[in-house]
Amino acid sequence: MRIDNQWKRWTLAAALSLGLALGGVAARADGVDPWVYAHAGLDHFYNLEYDEAIADLQKALEGDPDNVLFHNYLTNVFLFQELYRTRRLEGNLYAASNAFLKAQKPKPDPERMALIRQRVATVKQLCQQRLQENRYDTEALYAQGVAYSIEANYKFTLEKKYLDALRAASKANQLHRQVLKLDPNYHDAKLVPGLYQYVVGSLPGGIKFLVFLIGHRGNKSRGIALLQDAIANGQQVSSGAAIFLGVVYNREKKYAYARQLYETLSQYYPRNLLLRLEVGRTYEREGNRAAALEVYTQVVEQVEAGVPGYSKVPRERLYYQIGIMHLQVGELDRALSAFFHVGEREEGDGLVKAFSALRRGEIYIAQKQPERARAEFERVAAMPYEEPRRLAQQRLRALSR
Repeated sequence: MRIDNQWKRWTLAAALSLGLALGGVAARADGVDPWVYAHAGLDHFYNLEYDEAIADLQKALEGDPDNVLFHNYLTNVFLFQELYRTRRLEGNLYAASNAFLKAQKPKPDPERMALIRQRVATVKQLCQQRLQENRYDTEALYAQGVAYSIEANYKFTLEKKYLDALRAASKANQLHRQVLKLDPNYHDAKLVPGLYQYVVGSLPGGIKFLVFLIGHRGNKSRGIALLQDAIANGQQVSSGAAIFLGVVYNREKKYAYARQLYETLSQYYPRNLLLRLEVGRTYEREGNRAAALEVYTQVVEQVEAGVPGYSKVPRERLYYQIGIMHLQVGELDRALSAFFHVGEREEGDGLVKAFSALRRGEIYIAQKQPERARAEFERVAAMPYEEPRRLAQQRLRALSR
C-alpha cells in the first residue's frame, strides 16, 4: 500500500470537504461557519484534547443544532474521553510482564455512560425522522449507522456486552452498506463495513460458524481493502480509518505497515502521545527492543521537557516498562535507574511504585547487595498493595534463611 500517496490524497480531500462545508452551511451568530468549529474539534479530538474538542463541537452545534454529523462527533468525544480515562486506549503498551498494570482499570462513570446512551438515542431518532421524509437520505442513513457503531463500541469496550455489541455493529454495517448502494462514492461509509468484515472474518472457526448461522459474514481481505479505501478517499474518517488499520496490521503482524501509519498520523497529530507509544510497540512486537527503547526514551524526555500533550503520558508506568525492557536484556544498572525514576514524584501511581521497589530489590539481590534489597522489600511490605506486598514478604523470608 502506498501510504504517502494516500495521505496526499487525504489532505486534498479534507481541504475540499472543508471548502464545500464552508460554502454550504449557515453561519453561527458570531459569523463563524459551524464547520470551522467542527474541524477544529476533530483536530483536538485526534490530539487527545477532549475538553477542547467538546467546547468546539458544542459551538458547532450552536450554529447548526440539527446537524446529525456534529451530534455524532460530540458523542464520540464523550465516549473516547471515558475510554481514555479508563485506560482502554493504551492498548498493548505494557508487556505481558506488566499484566498487573492492565488489571487495574477504573469502572466507567455511570453519569457519562447515561449521557452517551441518551445522545446515541437522540441521533437515531433525528435520523429516523429524516428517513421517514426521504428514505434515500444518505447523510441520515450514514449518521444513523455511526450512532450504532458508537453503541457497539461502548457495549464492547466498557459494558462487555459482546452479543449486544455484535448486533449494534451489524446494524451499523447494514446501514452503511445501504449508503454505498445508493452512493458508491460515499467513501466515509466504508470504514464501518471494513471493520465489520475484518472482525467477523477474524473470528475463530467455531465461533465464526455460529456467527454465520445467525446471519453475520466477514472477509478479512475485503475488510482491509475497505479500510484502505476509507483512508485514501474518505472526507471525514481518514484519520480514524488509519488508526484502525494500524490495529489490523499489528494483528496481522505487518508491523512495518502499522508503524508507517502511526508515524504519518503523528505528523498530523503531534500531541497524540499514544501514536508515538504505538510506534514503540510495533518495534516490541518485532522483537526489536533497542528501537522500542529508543522511542520510549524519547517520549519520556518529551514528558520531562513539558512538551505540549505529553503531560498526559502515564509517566510512572512508562518508566516501569523501560525498566522491564532493560531487565530483559540484562542491563541491570539502566533498569535500576528507570525504576528509581518511578518513585520520584509523591503523586505518582502507588501500585507502580510498589512493583518498582520490588524490582529494585531483585536487582540488588542479583548484584549481591542483600541489605539494599532488604530495605526495598521492607518498603514494599509496608505498602497497602496486596500482590507486591505478598511477593516482598516472600523475598524477605528467603533473605532470612
